[in-house]
Amino acid sequence: MELKGTGVSPGIAVGQVLLVEREIVPVFRLLLPPEAVEGEVQRLSRAVEVSRTQLQAIKDRMAREVGIPHAYIFDAHLLMLEDPLLLDRAVAIIREEHVNAEWALRTVSEQLHALFDEFSDAYLKERSTDLDDVLGRVQINLAGGDDAPSLARLPRGTFVLVAPDLTPSEAAELAWERVLAVALDAGSQTYHTAILARSLGIPAVVGLRDATRRIPPGALVVVDGARGHVSVEPSAPALEAYRAAQERDRIEEQRLKETRGLASVTLDGVGVRLEANAEFPDEAATAILYGAEGIGLFRSEYLLGRSRRWPTEEEQVAVYRGLLEQMTPHPVTVRTWDVGPEELAPGGPSSPNPALGERALRLLRRDPEPFRTQLRALLRAAAHGPLRIMLPFVAGPSDLWMALELIETIRGELRREGQAFREDVPVGLILEIPSAALTADLLARQVAFLSVGTNDLIQYLLAVDRVDPRVSSLYEPLHPAVLRTVRDIVAAGQRHHVPVSVCGEMAADPLQALVLFGLGVRELSMSPASIPRVKAAVRGVRAAHVREVANACLDVPTAAEIETTLRRELAQALTPAAAVKE
Repeated sequence: MELKGTGVSPGIAVGQVLLVEREIVPVFRLLLPPEAVEGEVQRLSRAVEVSRTQLQAIKDRMAREVGIPHAYIFDAHLLMLEDPLLLDRAVAIIREEHVNAEWALRTVSEQLHALFDEFSDAYLKERSTDLDDVLGRVQINLAGGDDAPSLARLPRGTFVLVAPDLTPSEAAELAWERVLAVALDAGSQTYHTAILARSLGIPAVVGLRDATRRIPPGALVVVDGARGHVSVEPSAPALEAYRAAQERDRIEEQRLKETRGLASVTLDGVGVRLEANAEFPDEAATAILYGAEGIGLFRSEYLLGRSRRWPTEEEQVAVYRGLLEQMTPHPVTVRTWDVGPEELAPGGPSSPNPALGERALRLLRRDPEPFRTQLRALLRAAAHGPLRIMLPFVAGPSDLWMALELIETIRGELRREGQAFREDVPVGLILEIPSAALTADLLARQVAFLSVGTNDLIQYLLAVDRVDPRVSSLYEPLHPAVLRTVRDIVAAGQRHHVPVSVCGEMAADPLQALVLFGLGVRELSMSPASIPRVKAAVRGVRAAHVREVANACLDVPTAAEIETTLRRELAQALTPAAAVKE
């Protein structure tokens, strides 16, 4: 039996299953006499304090054993314990309704989940997992448990962990040294478990939906974290093939480690700039480790997600300046707020279809202040290094003019105030809406650079919701419409002498990265761990040959045929043993 999910951490692992099952603890509503209300408030406060101590201990352990870049997760959890939307509201419910703390927490959880569900940004929507983790811990401590839910004490041996999901604190406490691989019913690329698994080099597949029901405890399974497959009780020949693939992966990983100091240049001397996408400031260290030549996309929504409030100008200056200092002398490209109305003003009107609704630059028409603050911070931070500003969700020239006018107004403000800032900060945009792609030649006249956000652009071009399992198979990065659109954007950039980069997932796939290169893209931004493989592929080809293959693919009618053509013509580069040599 073979199950298909989403591979979020590459590698192959073979082992026996350790199955994690969830037990739902019922929460009852109890009416309290008036004299018991304040005692119940104190009981909640004690449970919160115990939870805070536990979370701080987990954070310290993560910083010590895995590294600072992953301990930030628990800063967000600790902040939740201070958030008046959460605990002050729970205390108010206890006092107003004379109910027990467990019921008050459940009520608050339902209210906040309704708010999270309205968020248009997928990353922020998934932060509801953090909410469940924190409130679940407080509920356990209300019940008098001495220990929070933990997978720190696994049985002897090593296992493939199969679970419905892993909360961030469960993932942090997990005895990873006994885990060969992880397979989850739920999850996505941005789940904290996926981030940790990639950091630790442990294969992981998520989004399996019903693996916990279909895989029996103790079964022998193979987890392929690159393809997103889980094979249950494979045959002897299949198992032998998997083990051979394991050894090949081990040898390839060792070779790829040697690419950090090598130039990203083809056999005939054409260079490609490889940069890293970053969700959090601490990922700069990881980007440098993998040889990134800059941050091609910093998703500034991290600053909103941690505290659920708009950060001040000074807070933002500190974050952007810190990024620049870590990446020096390489550039950092910051994408301005890509959020919807619920993030801007919780409780405000929501869009029936957030993907097509009022978000990012469209919110300037309603309230420019958060963007004004961010742009001031970016211009000031740019005095300390090569920072670039990238504008998201531009539909056409009028959107761009509105943003550029605001930037010019802010420059004037900073001059009058005598603030130190950089006058000539490069301003560009991310092309992710078809109308912007079709007017790329008009947009290129006004900006310093163009970046193609293939994740959204493909979704809009093909009318496919990439996270909807019913149609996600129709999401085809190599669809001829996608390749032709990229070709046209590159041509528009070349006509106006404006560089064009790609910062979507296409850039992280060696095969797709090569076809982008063949179409004229010379800057690619991806997850840091993807850089060595893409670099090795680039170093294994001749630019002239890849250009010829890519242009030929423009006349091939289906994505499947295009992929077959690419794999046949570029097979040698996709086995990069020779490409890592000087």
